[in-house]
Amino acid sequence: MSRTHLTFLFCVCIFFSFGTAARAQLWSGVLSSDRGIDWTQAGIPGGIPSTSWTQCGPTIPAYTGSPSVIINALNHSGSGYTNCSANQYIQLGAGTFNLSGAIRSVGVSNTELRGMGADQTHLVFSSASTCQGGSGTCLVGFESSDGTYPLMPPANIYNWTAGYAKGSNTITLSDGENIVANSTWIVLDQCDTGYTGAPCSGASTDNGGFFVCSDIASGSTGCAGNGPDTGLARTHRFQWEIVEAVSCTPACGSKGPTTVTITPALQHPNWSASQTPQAWLVQPATHVGFRNFSVDGSGTTDTAGVSFNNCSYCWATGVAVLHSYNIGIWLSQDIHNQIENNYVFDAGQHLRYADPTGIKHNGSNNLMQNNIIEAVRPAFLAEGPSNGTVIAYNFTINNYTGDDFLFGGLWEHSTGDDYELYEGNVANQMFEDQIHGTHLMETFYRNLFTGFESCANQQCGSYSAKDVSTSAAIDIAYNRYANYIGNILGTPGFTNTFQSINSAGYIVNTTAWVVGNGVTGTTNVVPPDPLVGTTMFRWGNYDVVSATTRWDTSFVPSGLSQLGNPVPTTVCTSSAACPPSLYLTSRPQWWPSTIPYPAMGPDVTGGNLGICSGTLNTPKQFAGVPALTSAQCAPGPALNPSQWGGHVNAIPAMACYLNQMAGPPDGSGGALTFSSSSCYPAVSNGLVPPPPTNLTNTLVQ
Repeated sequence: MSRTHLTFLFCVCIFFSFGTAARAQLWSGVLSSDRGIDWTQAGIPGGIPSTSWTQCGPTIPAYTGSPSVIINALNHSGSGYTNCSANQYIQLGAGTFNLSGAIRSVGVSNTELRGMGADQTHLVFSSASTCQGGSGTCLVGFESSDGTYPLMPPANIYNWTAGYAKGSNTITLSDGENIVANSTWIVLDQCDTGYTGAPCSGASTDNGGFFVCSDIASGSTGCAGNGPDTGLARTHRFQWEIVEAVSCTPACGSKGPTTVTITPALQHPNWSASQTPQAWLVQPATHVGFRNFSVDGSGTTDTAGVSFNNCSYCWATGVAVLHSYNIGIWLSQDIHNQIENNYVFDAGQHLRYADPTGIKHNGSNNLMQNNIIEAVRPAFLAEGPSNGTVIAYNFTINNYTGDDFLFGGLWEHSTGDDYELYEGNVANQMFEDQIHGTHLMETFYRNLFTGFESCANQQCGSYSAKDVSTSAAIDIAYNRYANYIGNILGTPGFTNTFQSINSAGYIVNTTAWVVGNGVTGTTNVVPPDPLVGTTMFRWGNYDVVSATTRWDTSFVPSGLSQLGNPVPTTVCTSSAACPPSLYLTSRPQWWPSTIPYPAMGPDVTGGNLGICSGTLNTPKQFAGVPALTSAQCAPGPALNPSQWGGHVNAIPAMACYLNQMAGPPDGSGGALTFSSSSCYPAVSNGLVPPPPTNLTNTLVQ
């Protein structure tokens, strides 16, 4: 084993051993411990490891035909690849690979498929293959051979009998026979609010607080417009956390009651014996990934261009996914995966009502950062339970719908999307919907949500303007305990209303905020929910309507008896800077030296992001959209520099799109040439967590 690999394992052990020990969280002084979790543990500890790996076997030259040559190499069974060992990569050469089927690898761990760059190695597919345990198709994919999925049902279901407190690292299960230390995942779930038993029975009745609900709204019960998001969680068990077994007492693999040490610590505050908590097991694929090639699905009807299923510590980096039929990148039931430095273009533009998505995800503690998503509706979609995940520093543009509806680039869609962090993104809208149920305790930090997209250059079909649902941040009924801190909302000259709150319908226009509104015009009407507003924490946000940063204590839920938040007094105030990040311990290595860090927020001044001037939605112009130079606004009028009160600089992904890729600022036109090494020349293995200090045995609750 190499010294580099030993160092990586040491970092992982340190991370797992002390990730939840008592130390100051990055959000300390801003969020209460009830409302924050340790987001530094999202993704792969120490970053993507394969930068230091060595090549296995000869480089595979471009060819036309079956993908079996590549699949055999990944499985270490092809000529020249039988002596491959763990922590090596398979290298694809430059050129175009015209492949008759998908590159799908099952049960492989500790390997990577690598190209010469997304601008040099091109994988073009004429058909897709079954992936995700048979529930979908893909063009390239890794998945486990475990065969465990929520509705199979899982083979090993245990009762979870003790250890429910937020922050706990130990749980007690009715049996430990099939648990393998440092390998097995444990999927923890419990009945939705109002239900109990196994199978769960009861009714989805609002508890007036942390309400986990997926049932159709009907009279005094339910919450959703369409009902549960079926197939993505066990019935009436949409709250989950997927953790890894570290050790057991008695030893893992023993029959009978077993106390299991887990990582990370529990994140939800409402685990309860009364809701019949249970656990089921997954044996995942681990440490596999894709790097530096393009995937073209224009000749297929794939479900996903890139797929990970039952996968832990897996990655995609430097990949361009073009013309995928439905989904660009699909993370299904994964933990600690890392999706960064990628470009997704044109995923499912033709599927108006089938949830086409740039990056779709469920699972626990994944990290999606520094990606560019163009011409997709929406860019990110939490589809199925997703907890502890970080979506950060992504640039979304032209969220294509083909009509006049502003479809949110960042979208929460399924019950169980809880305790996620959205940080530093540039998008048209943040939307917490109520189609399939509740999303709770989500945090939004230092983002720009514009609430506007141009229709000047054929992005809207026959429509001349996007004038439906043009709001910057939408949290409709039953999406409670949201934390919005240090964000910038609206578009100058377009957004003209501060908020719509507790109204009958969520579709309102030119508004910075929609808070607690219901859903009308459907068979199942969802009523307004005042608790969305009274449990929401809004602090230090800049809106273009008032053209000021609001440090308004009336928007701080300091009076709640449970899960409240005090008014910050020592950090992140009108006179004290906010933390640079809530998950990055220092400036990341992929962050160019030319871009200020942090890039945006109430404590940022002199920002470089401006807006193209002129009349909105004028053909062949870019009026109203963000840009960095007047040349980017041409042939229309020049740039109005440093808008949004000077609080916004272009994040690295946006600067890459506008400068290196020369993308039009409204996202119109075709796919662009993408090279992560050109955009982020300093990219290496990522961040290594610093050694913990001042440790005690007290857990952060």
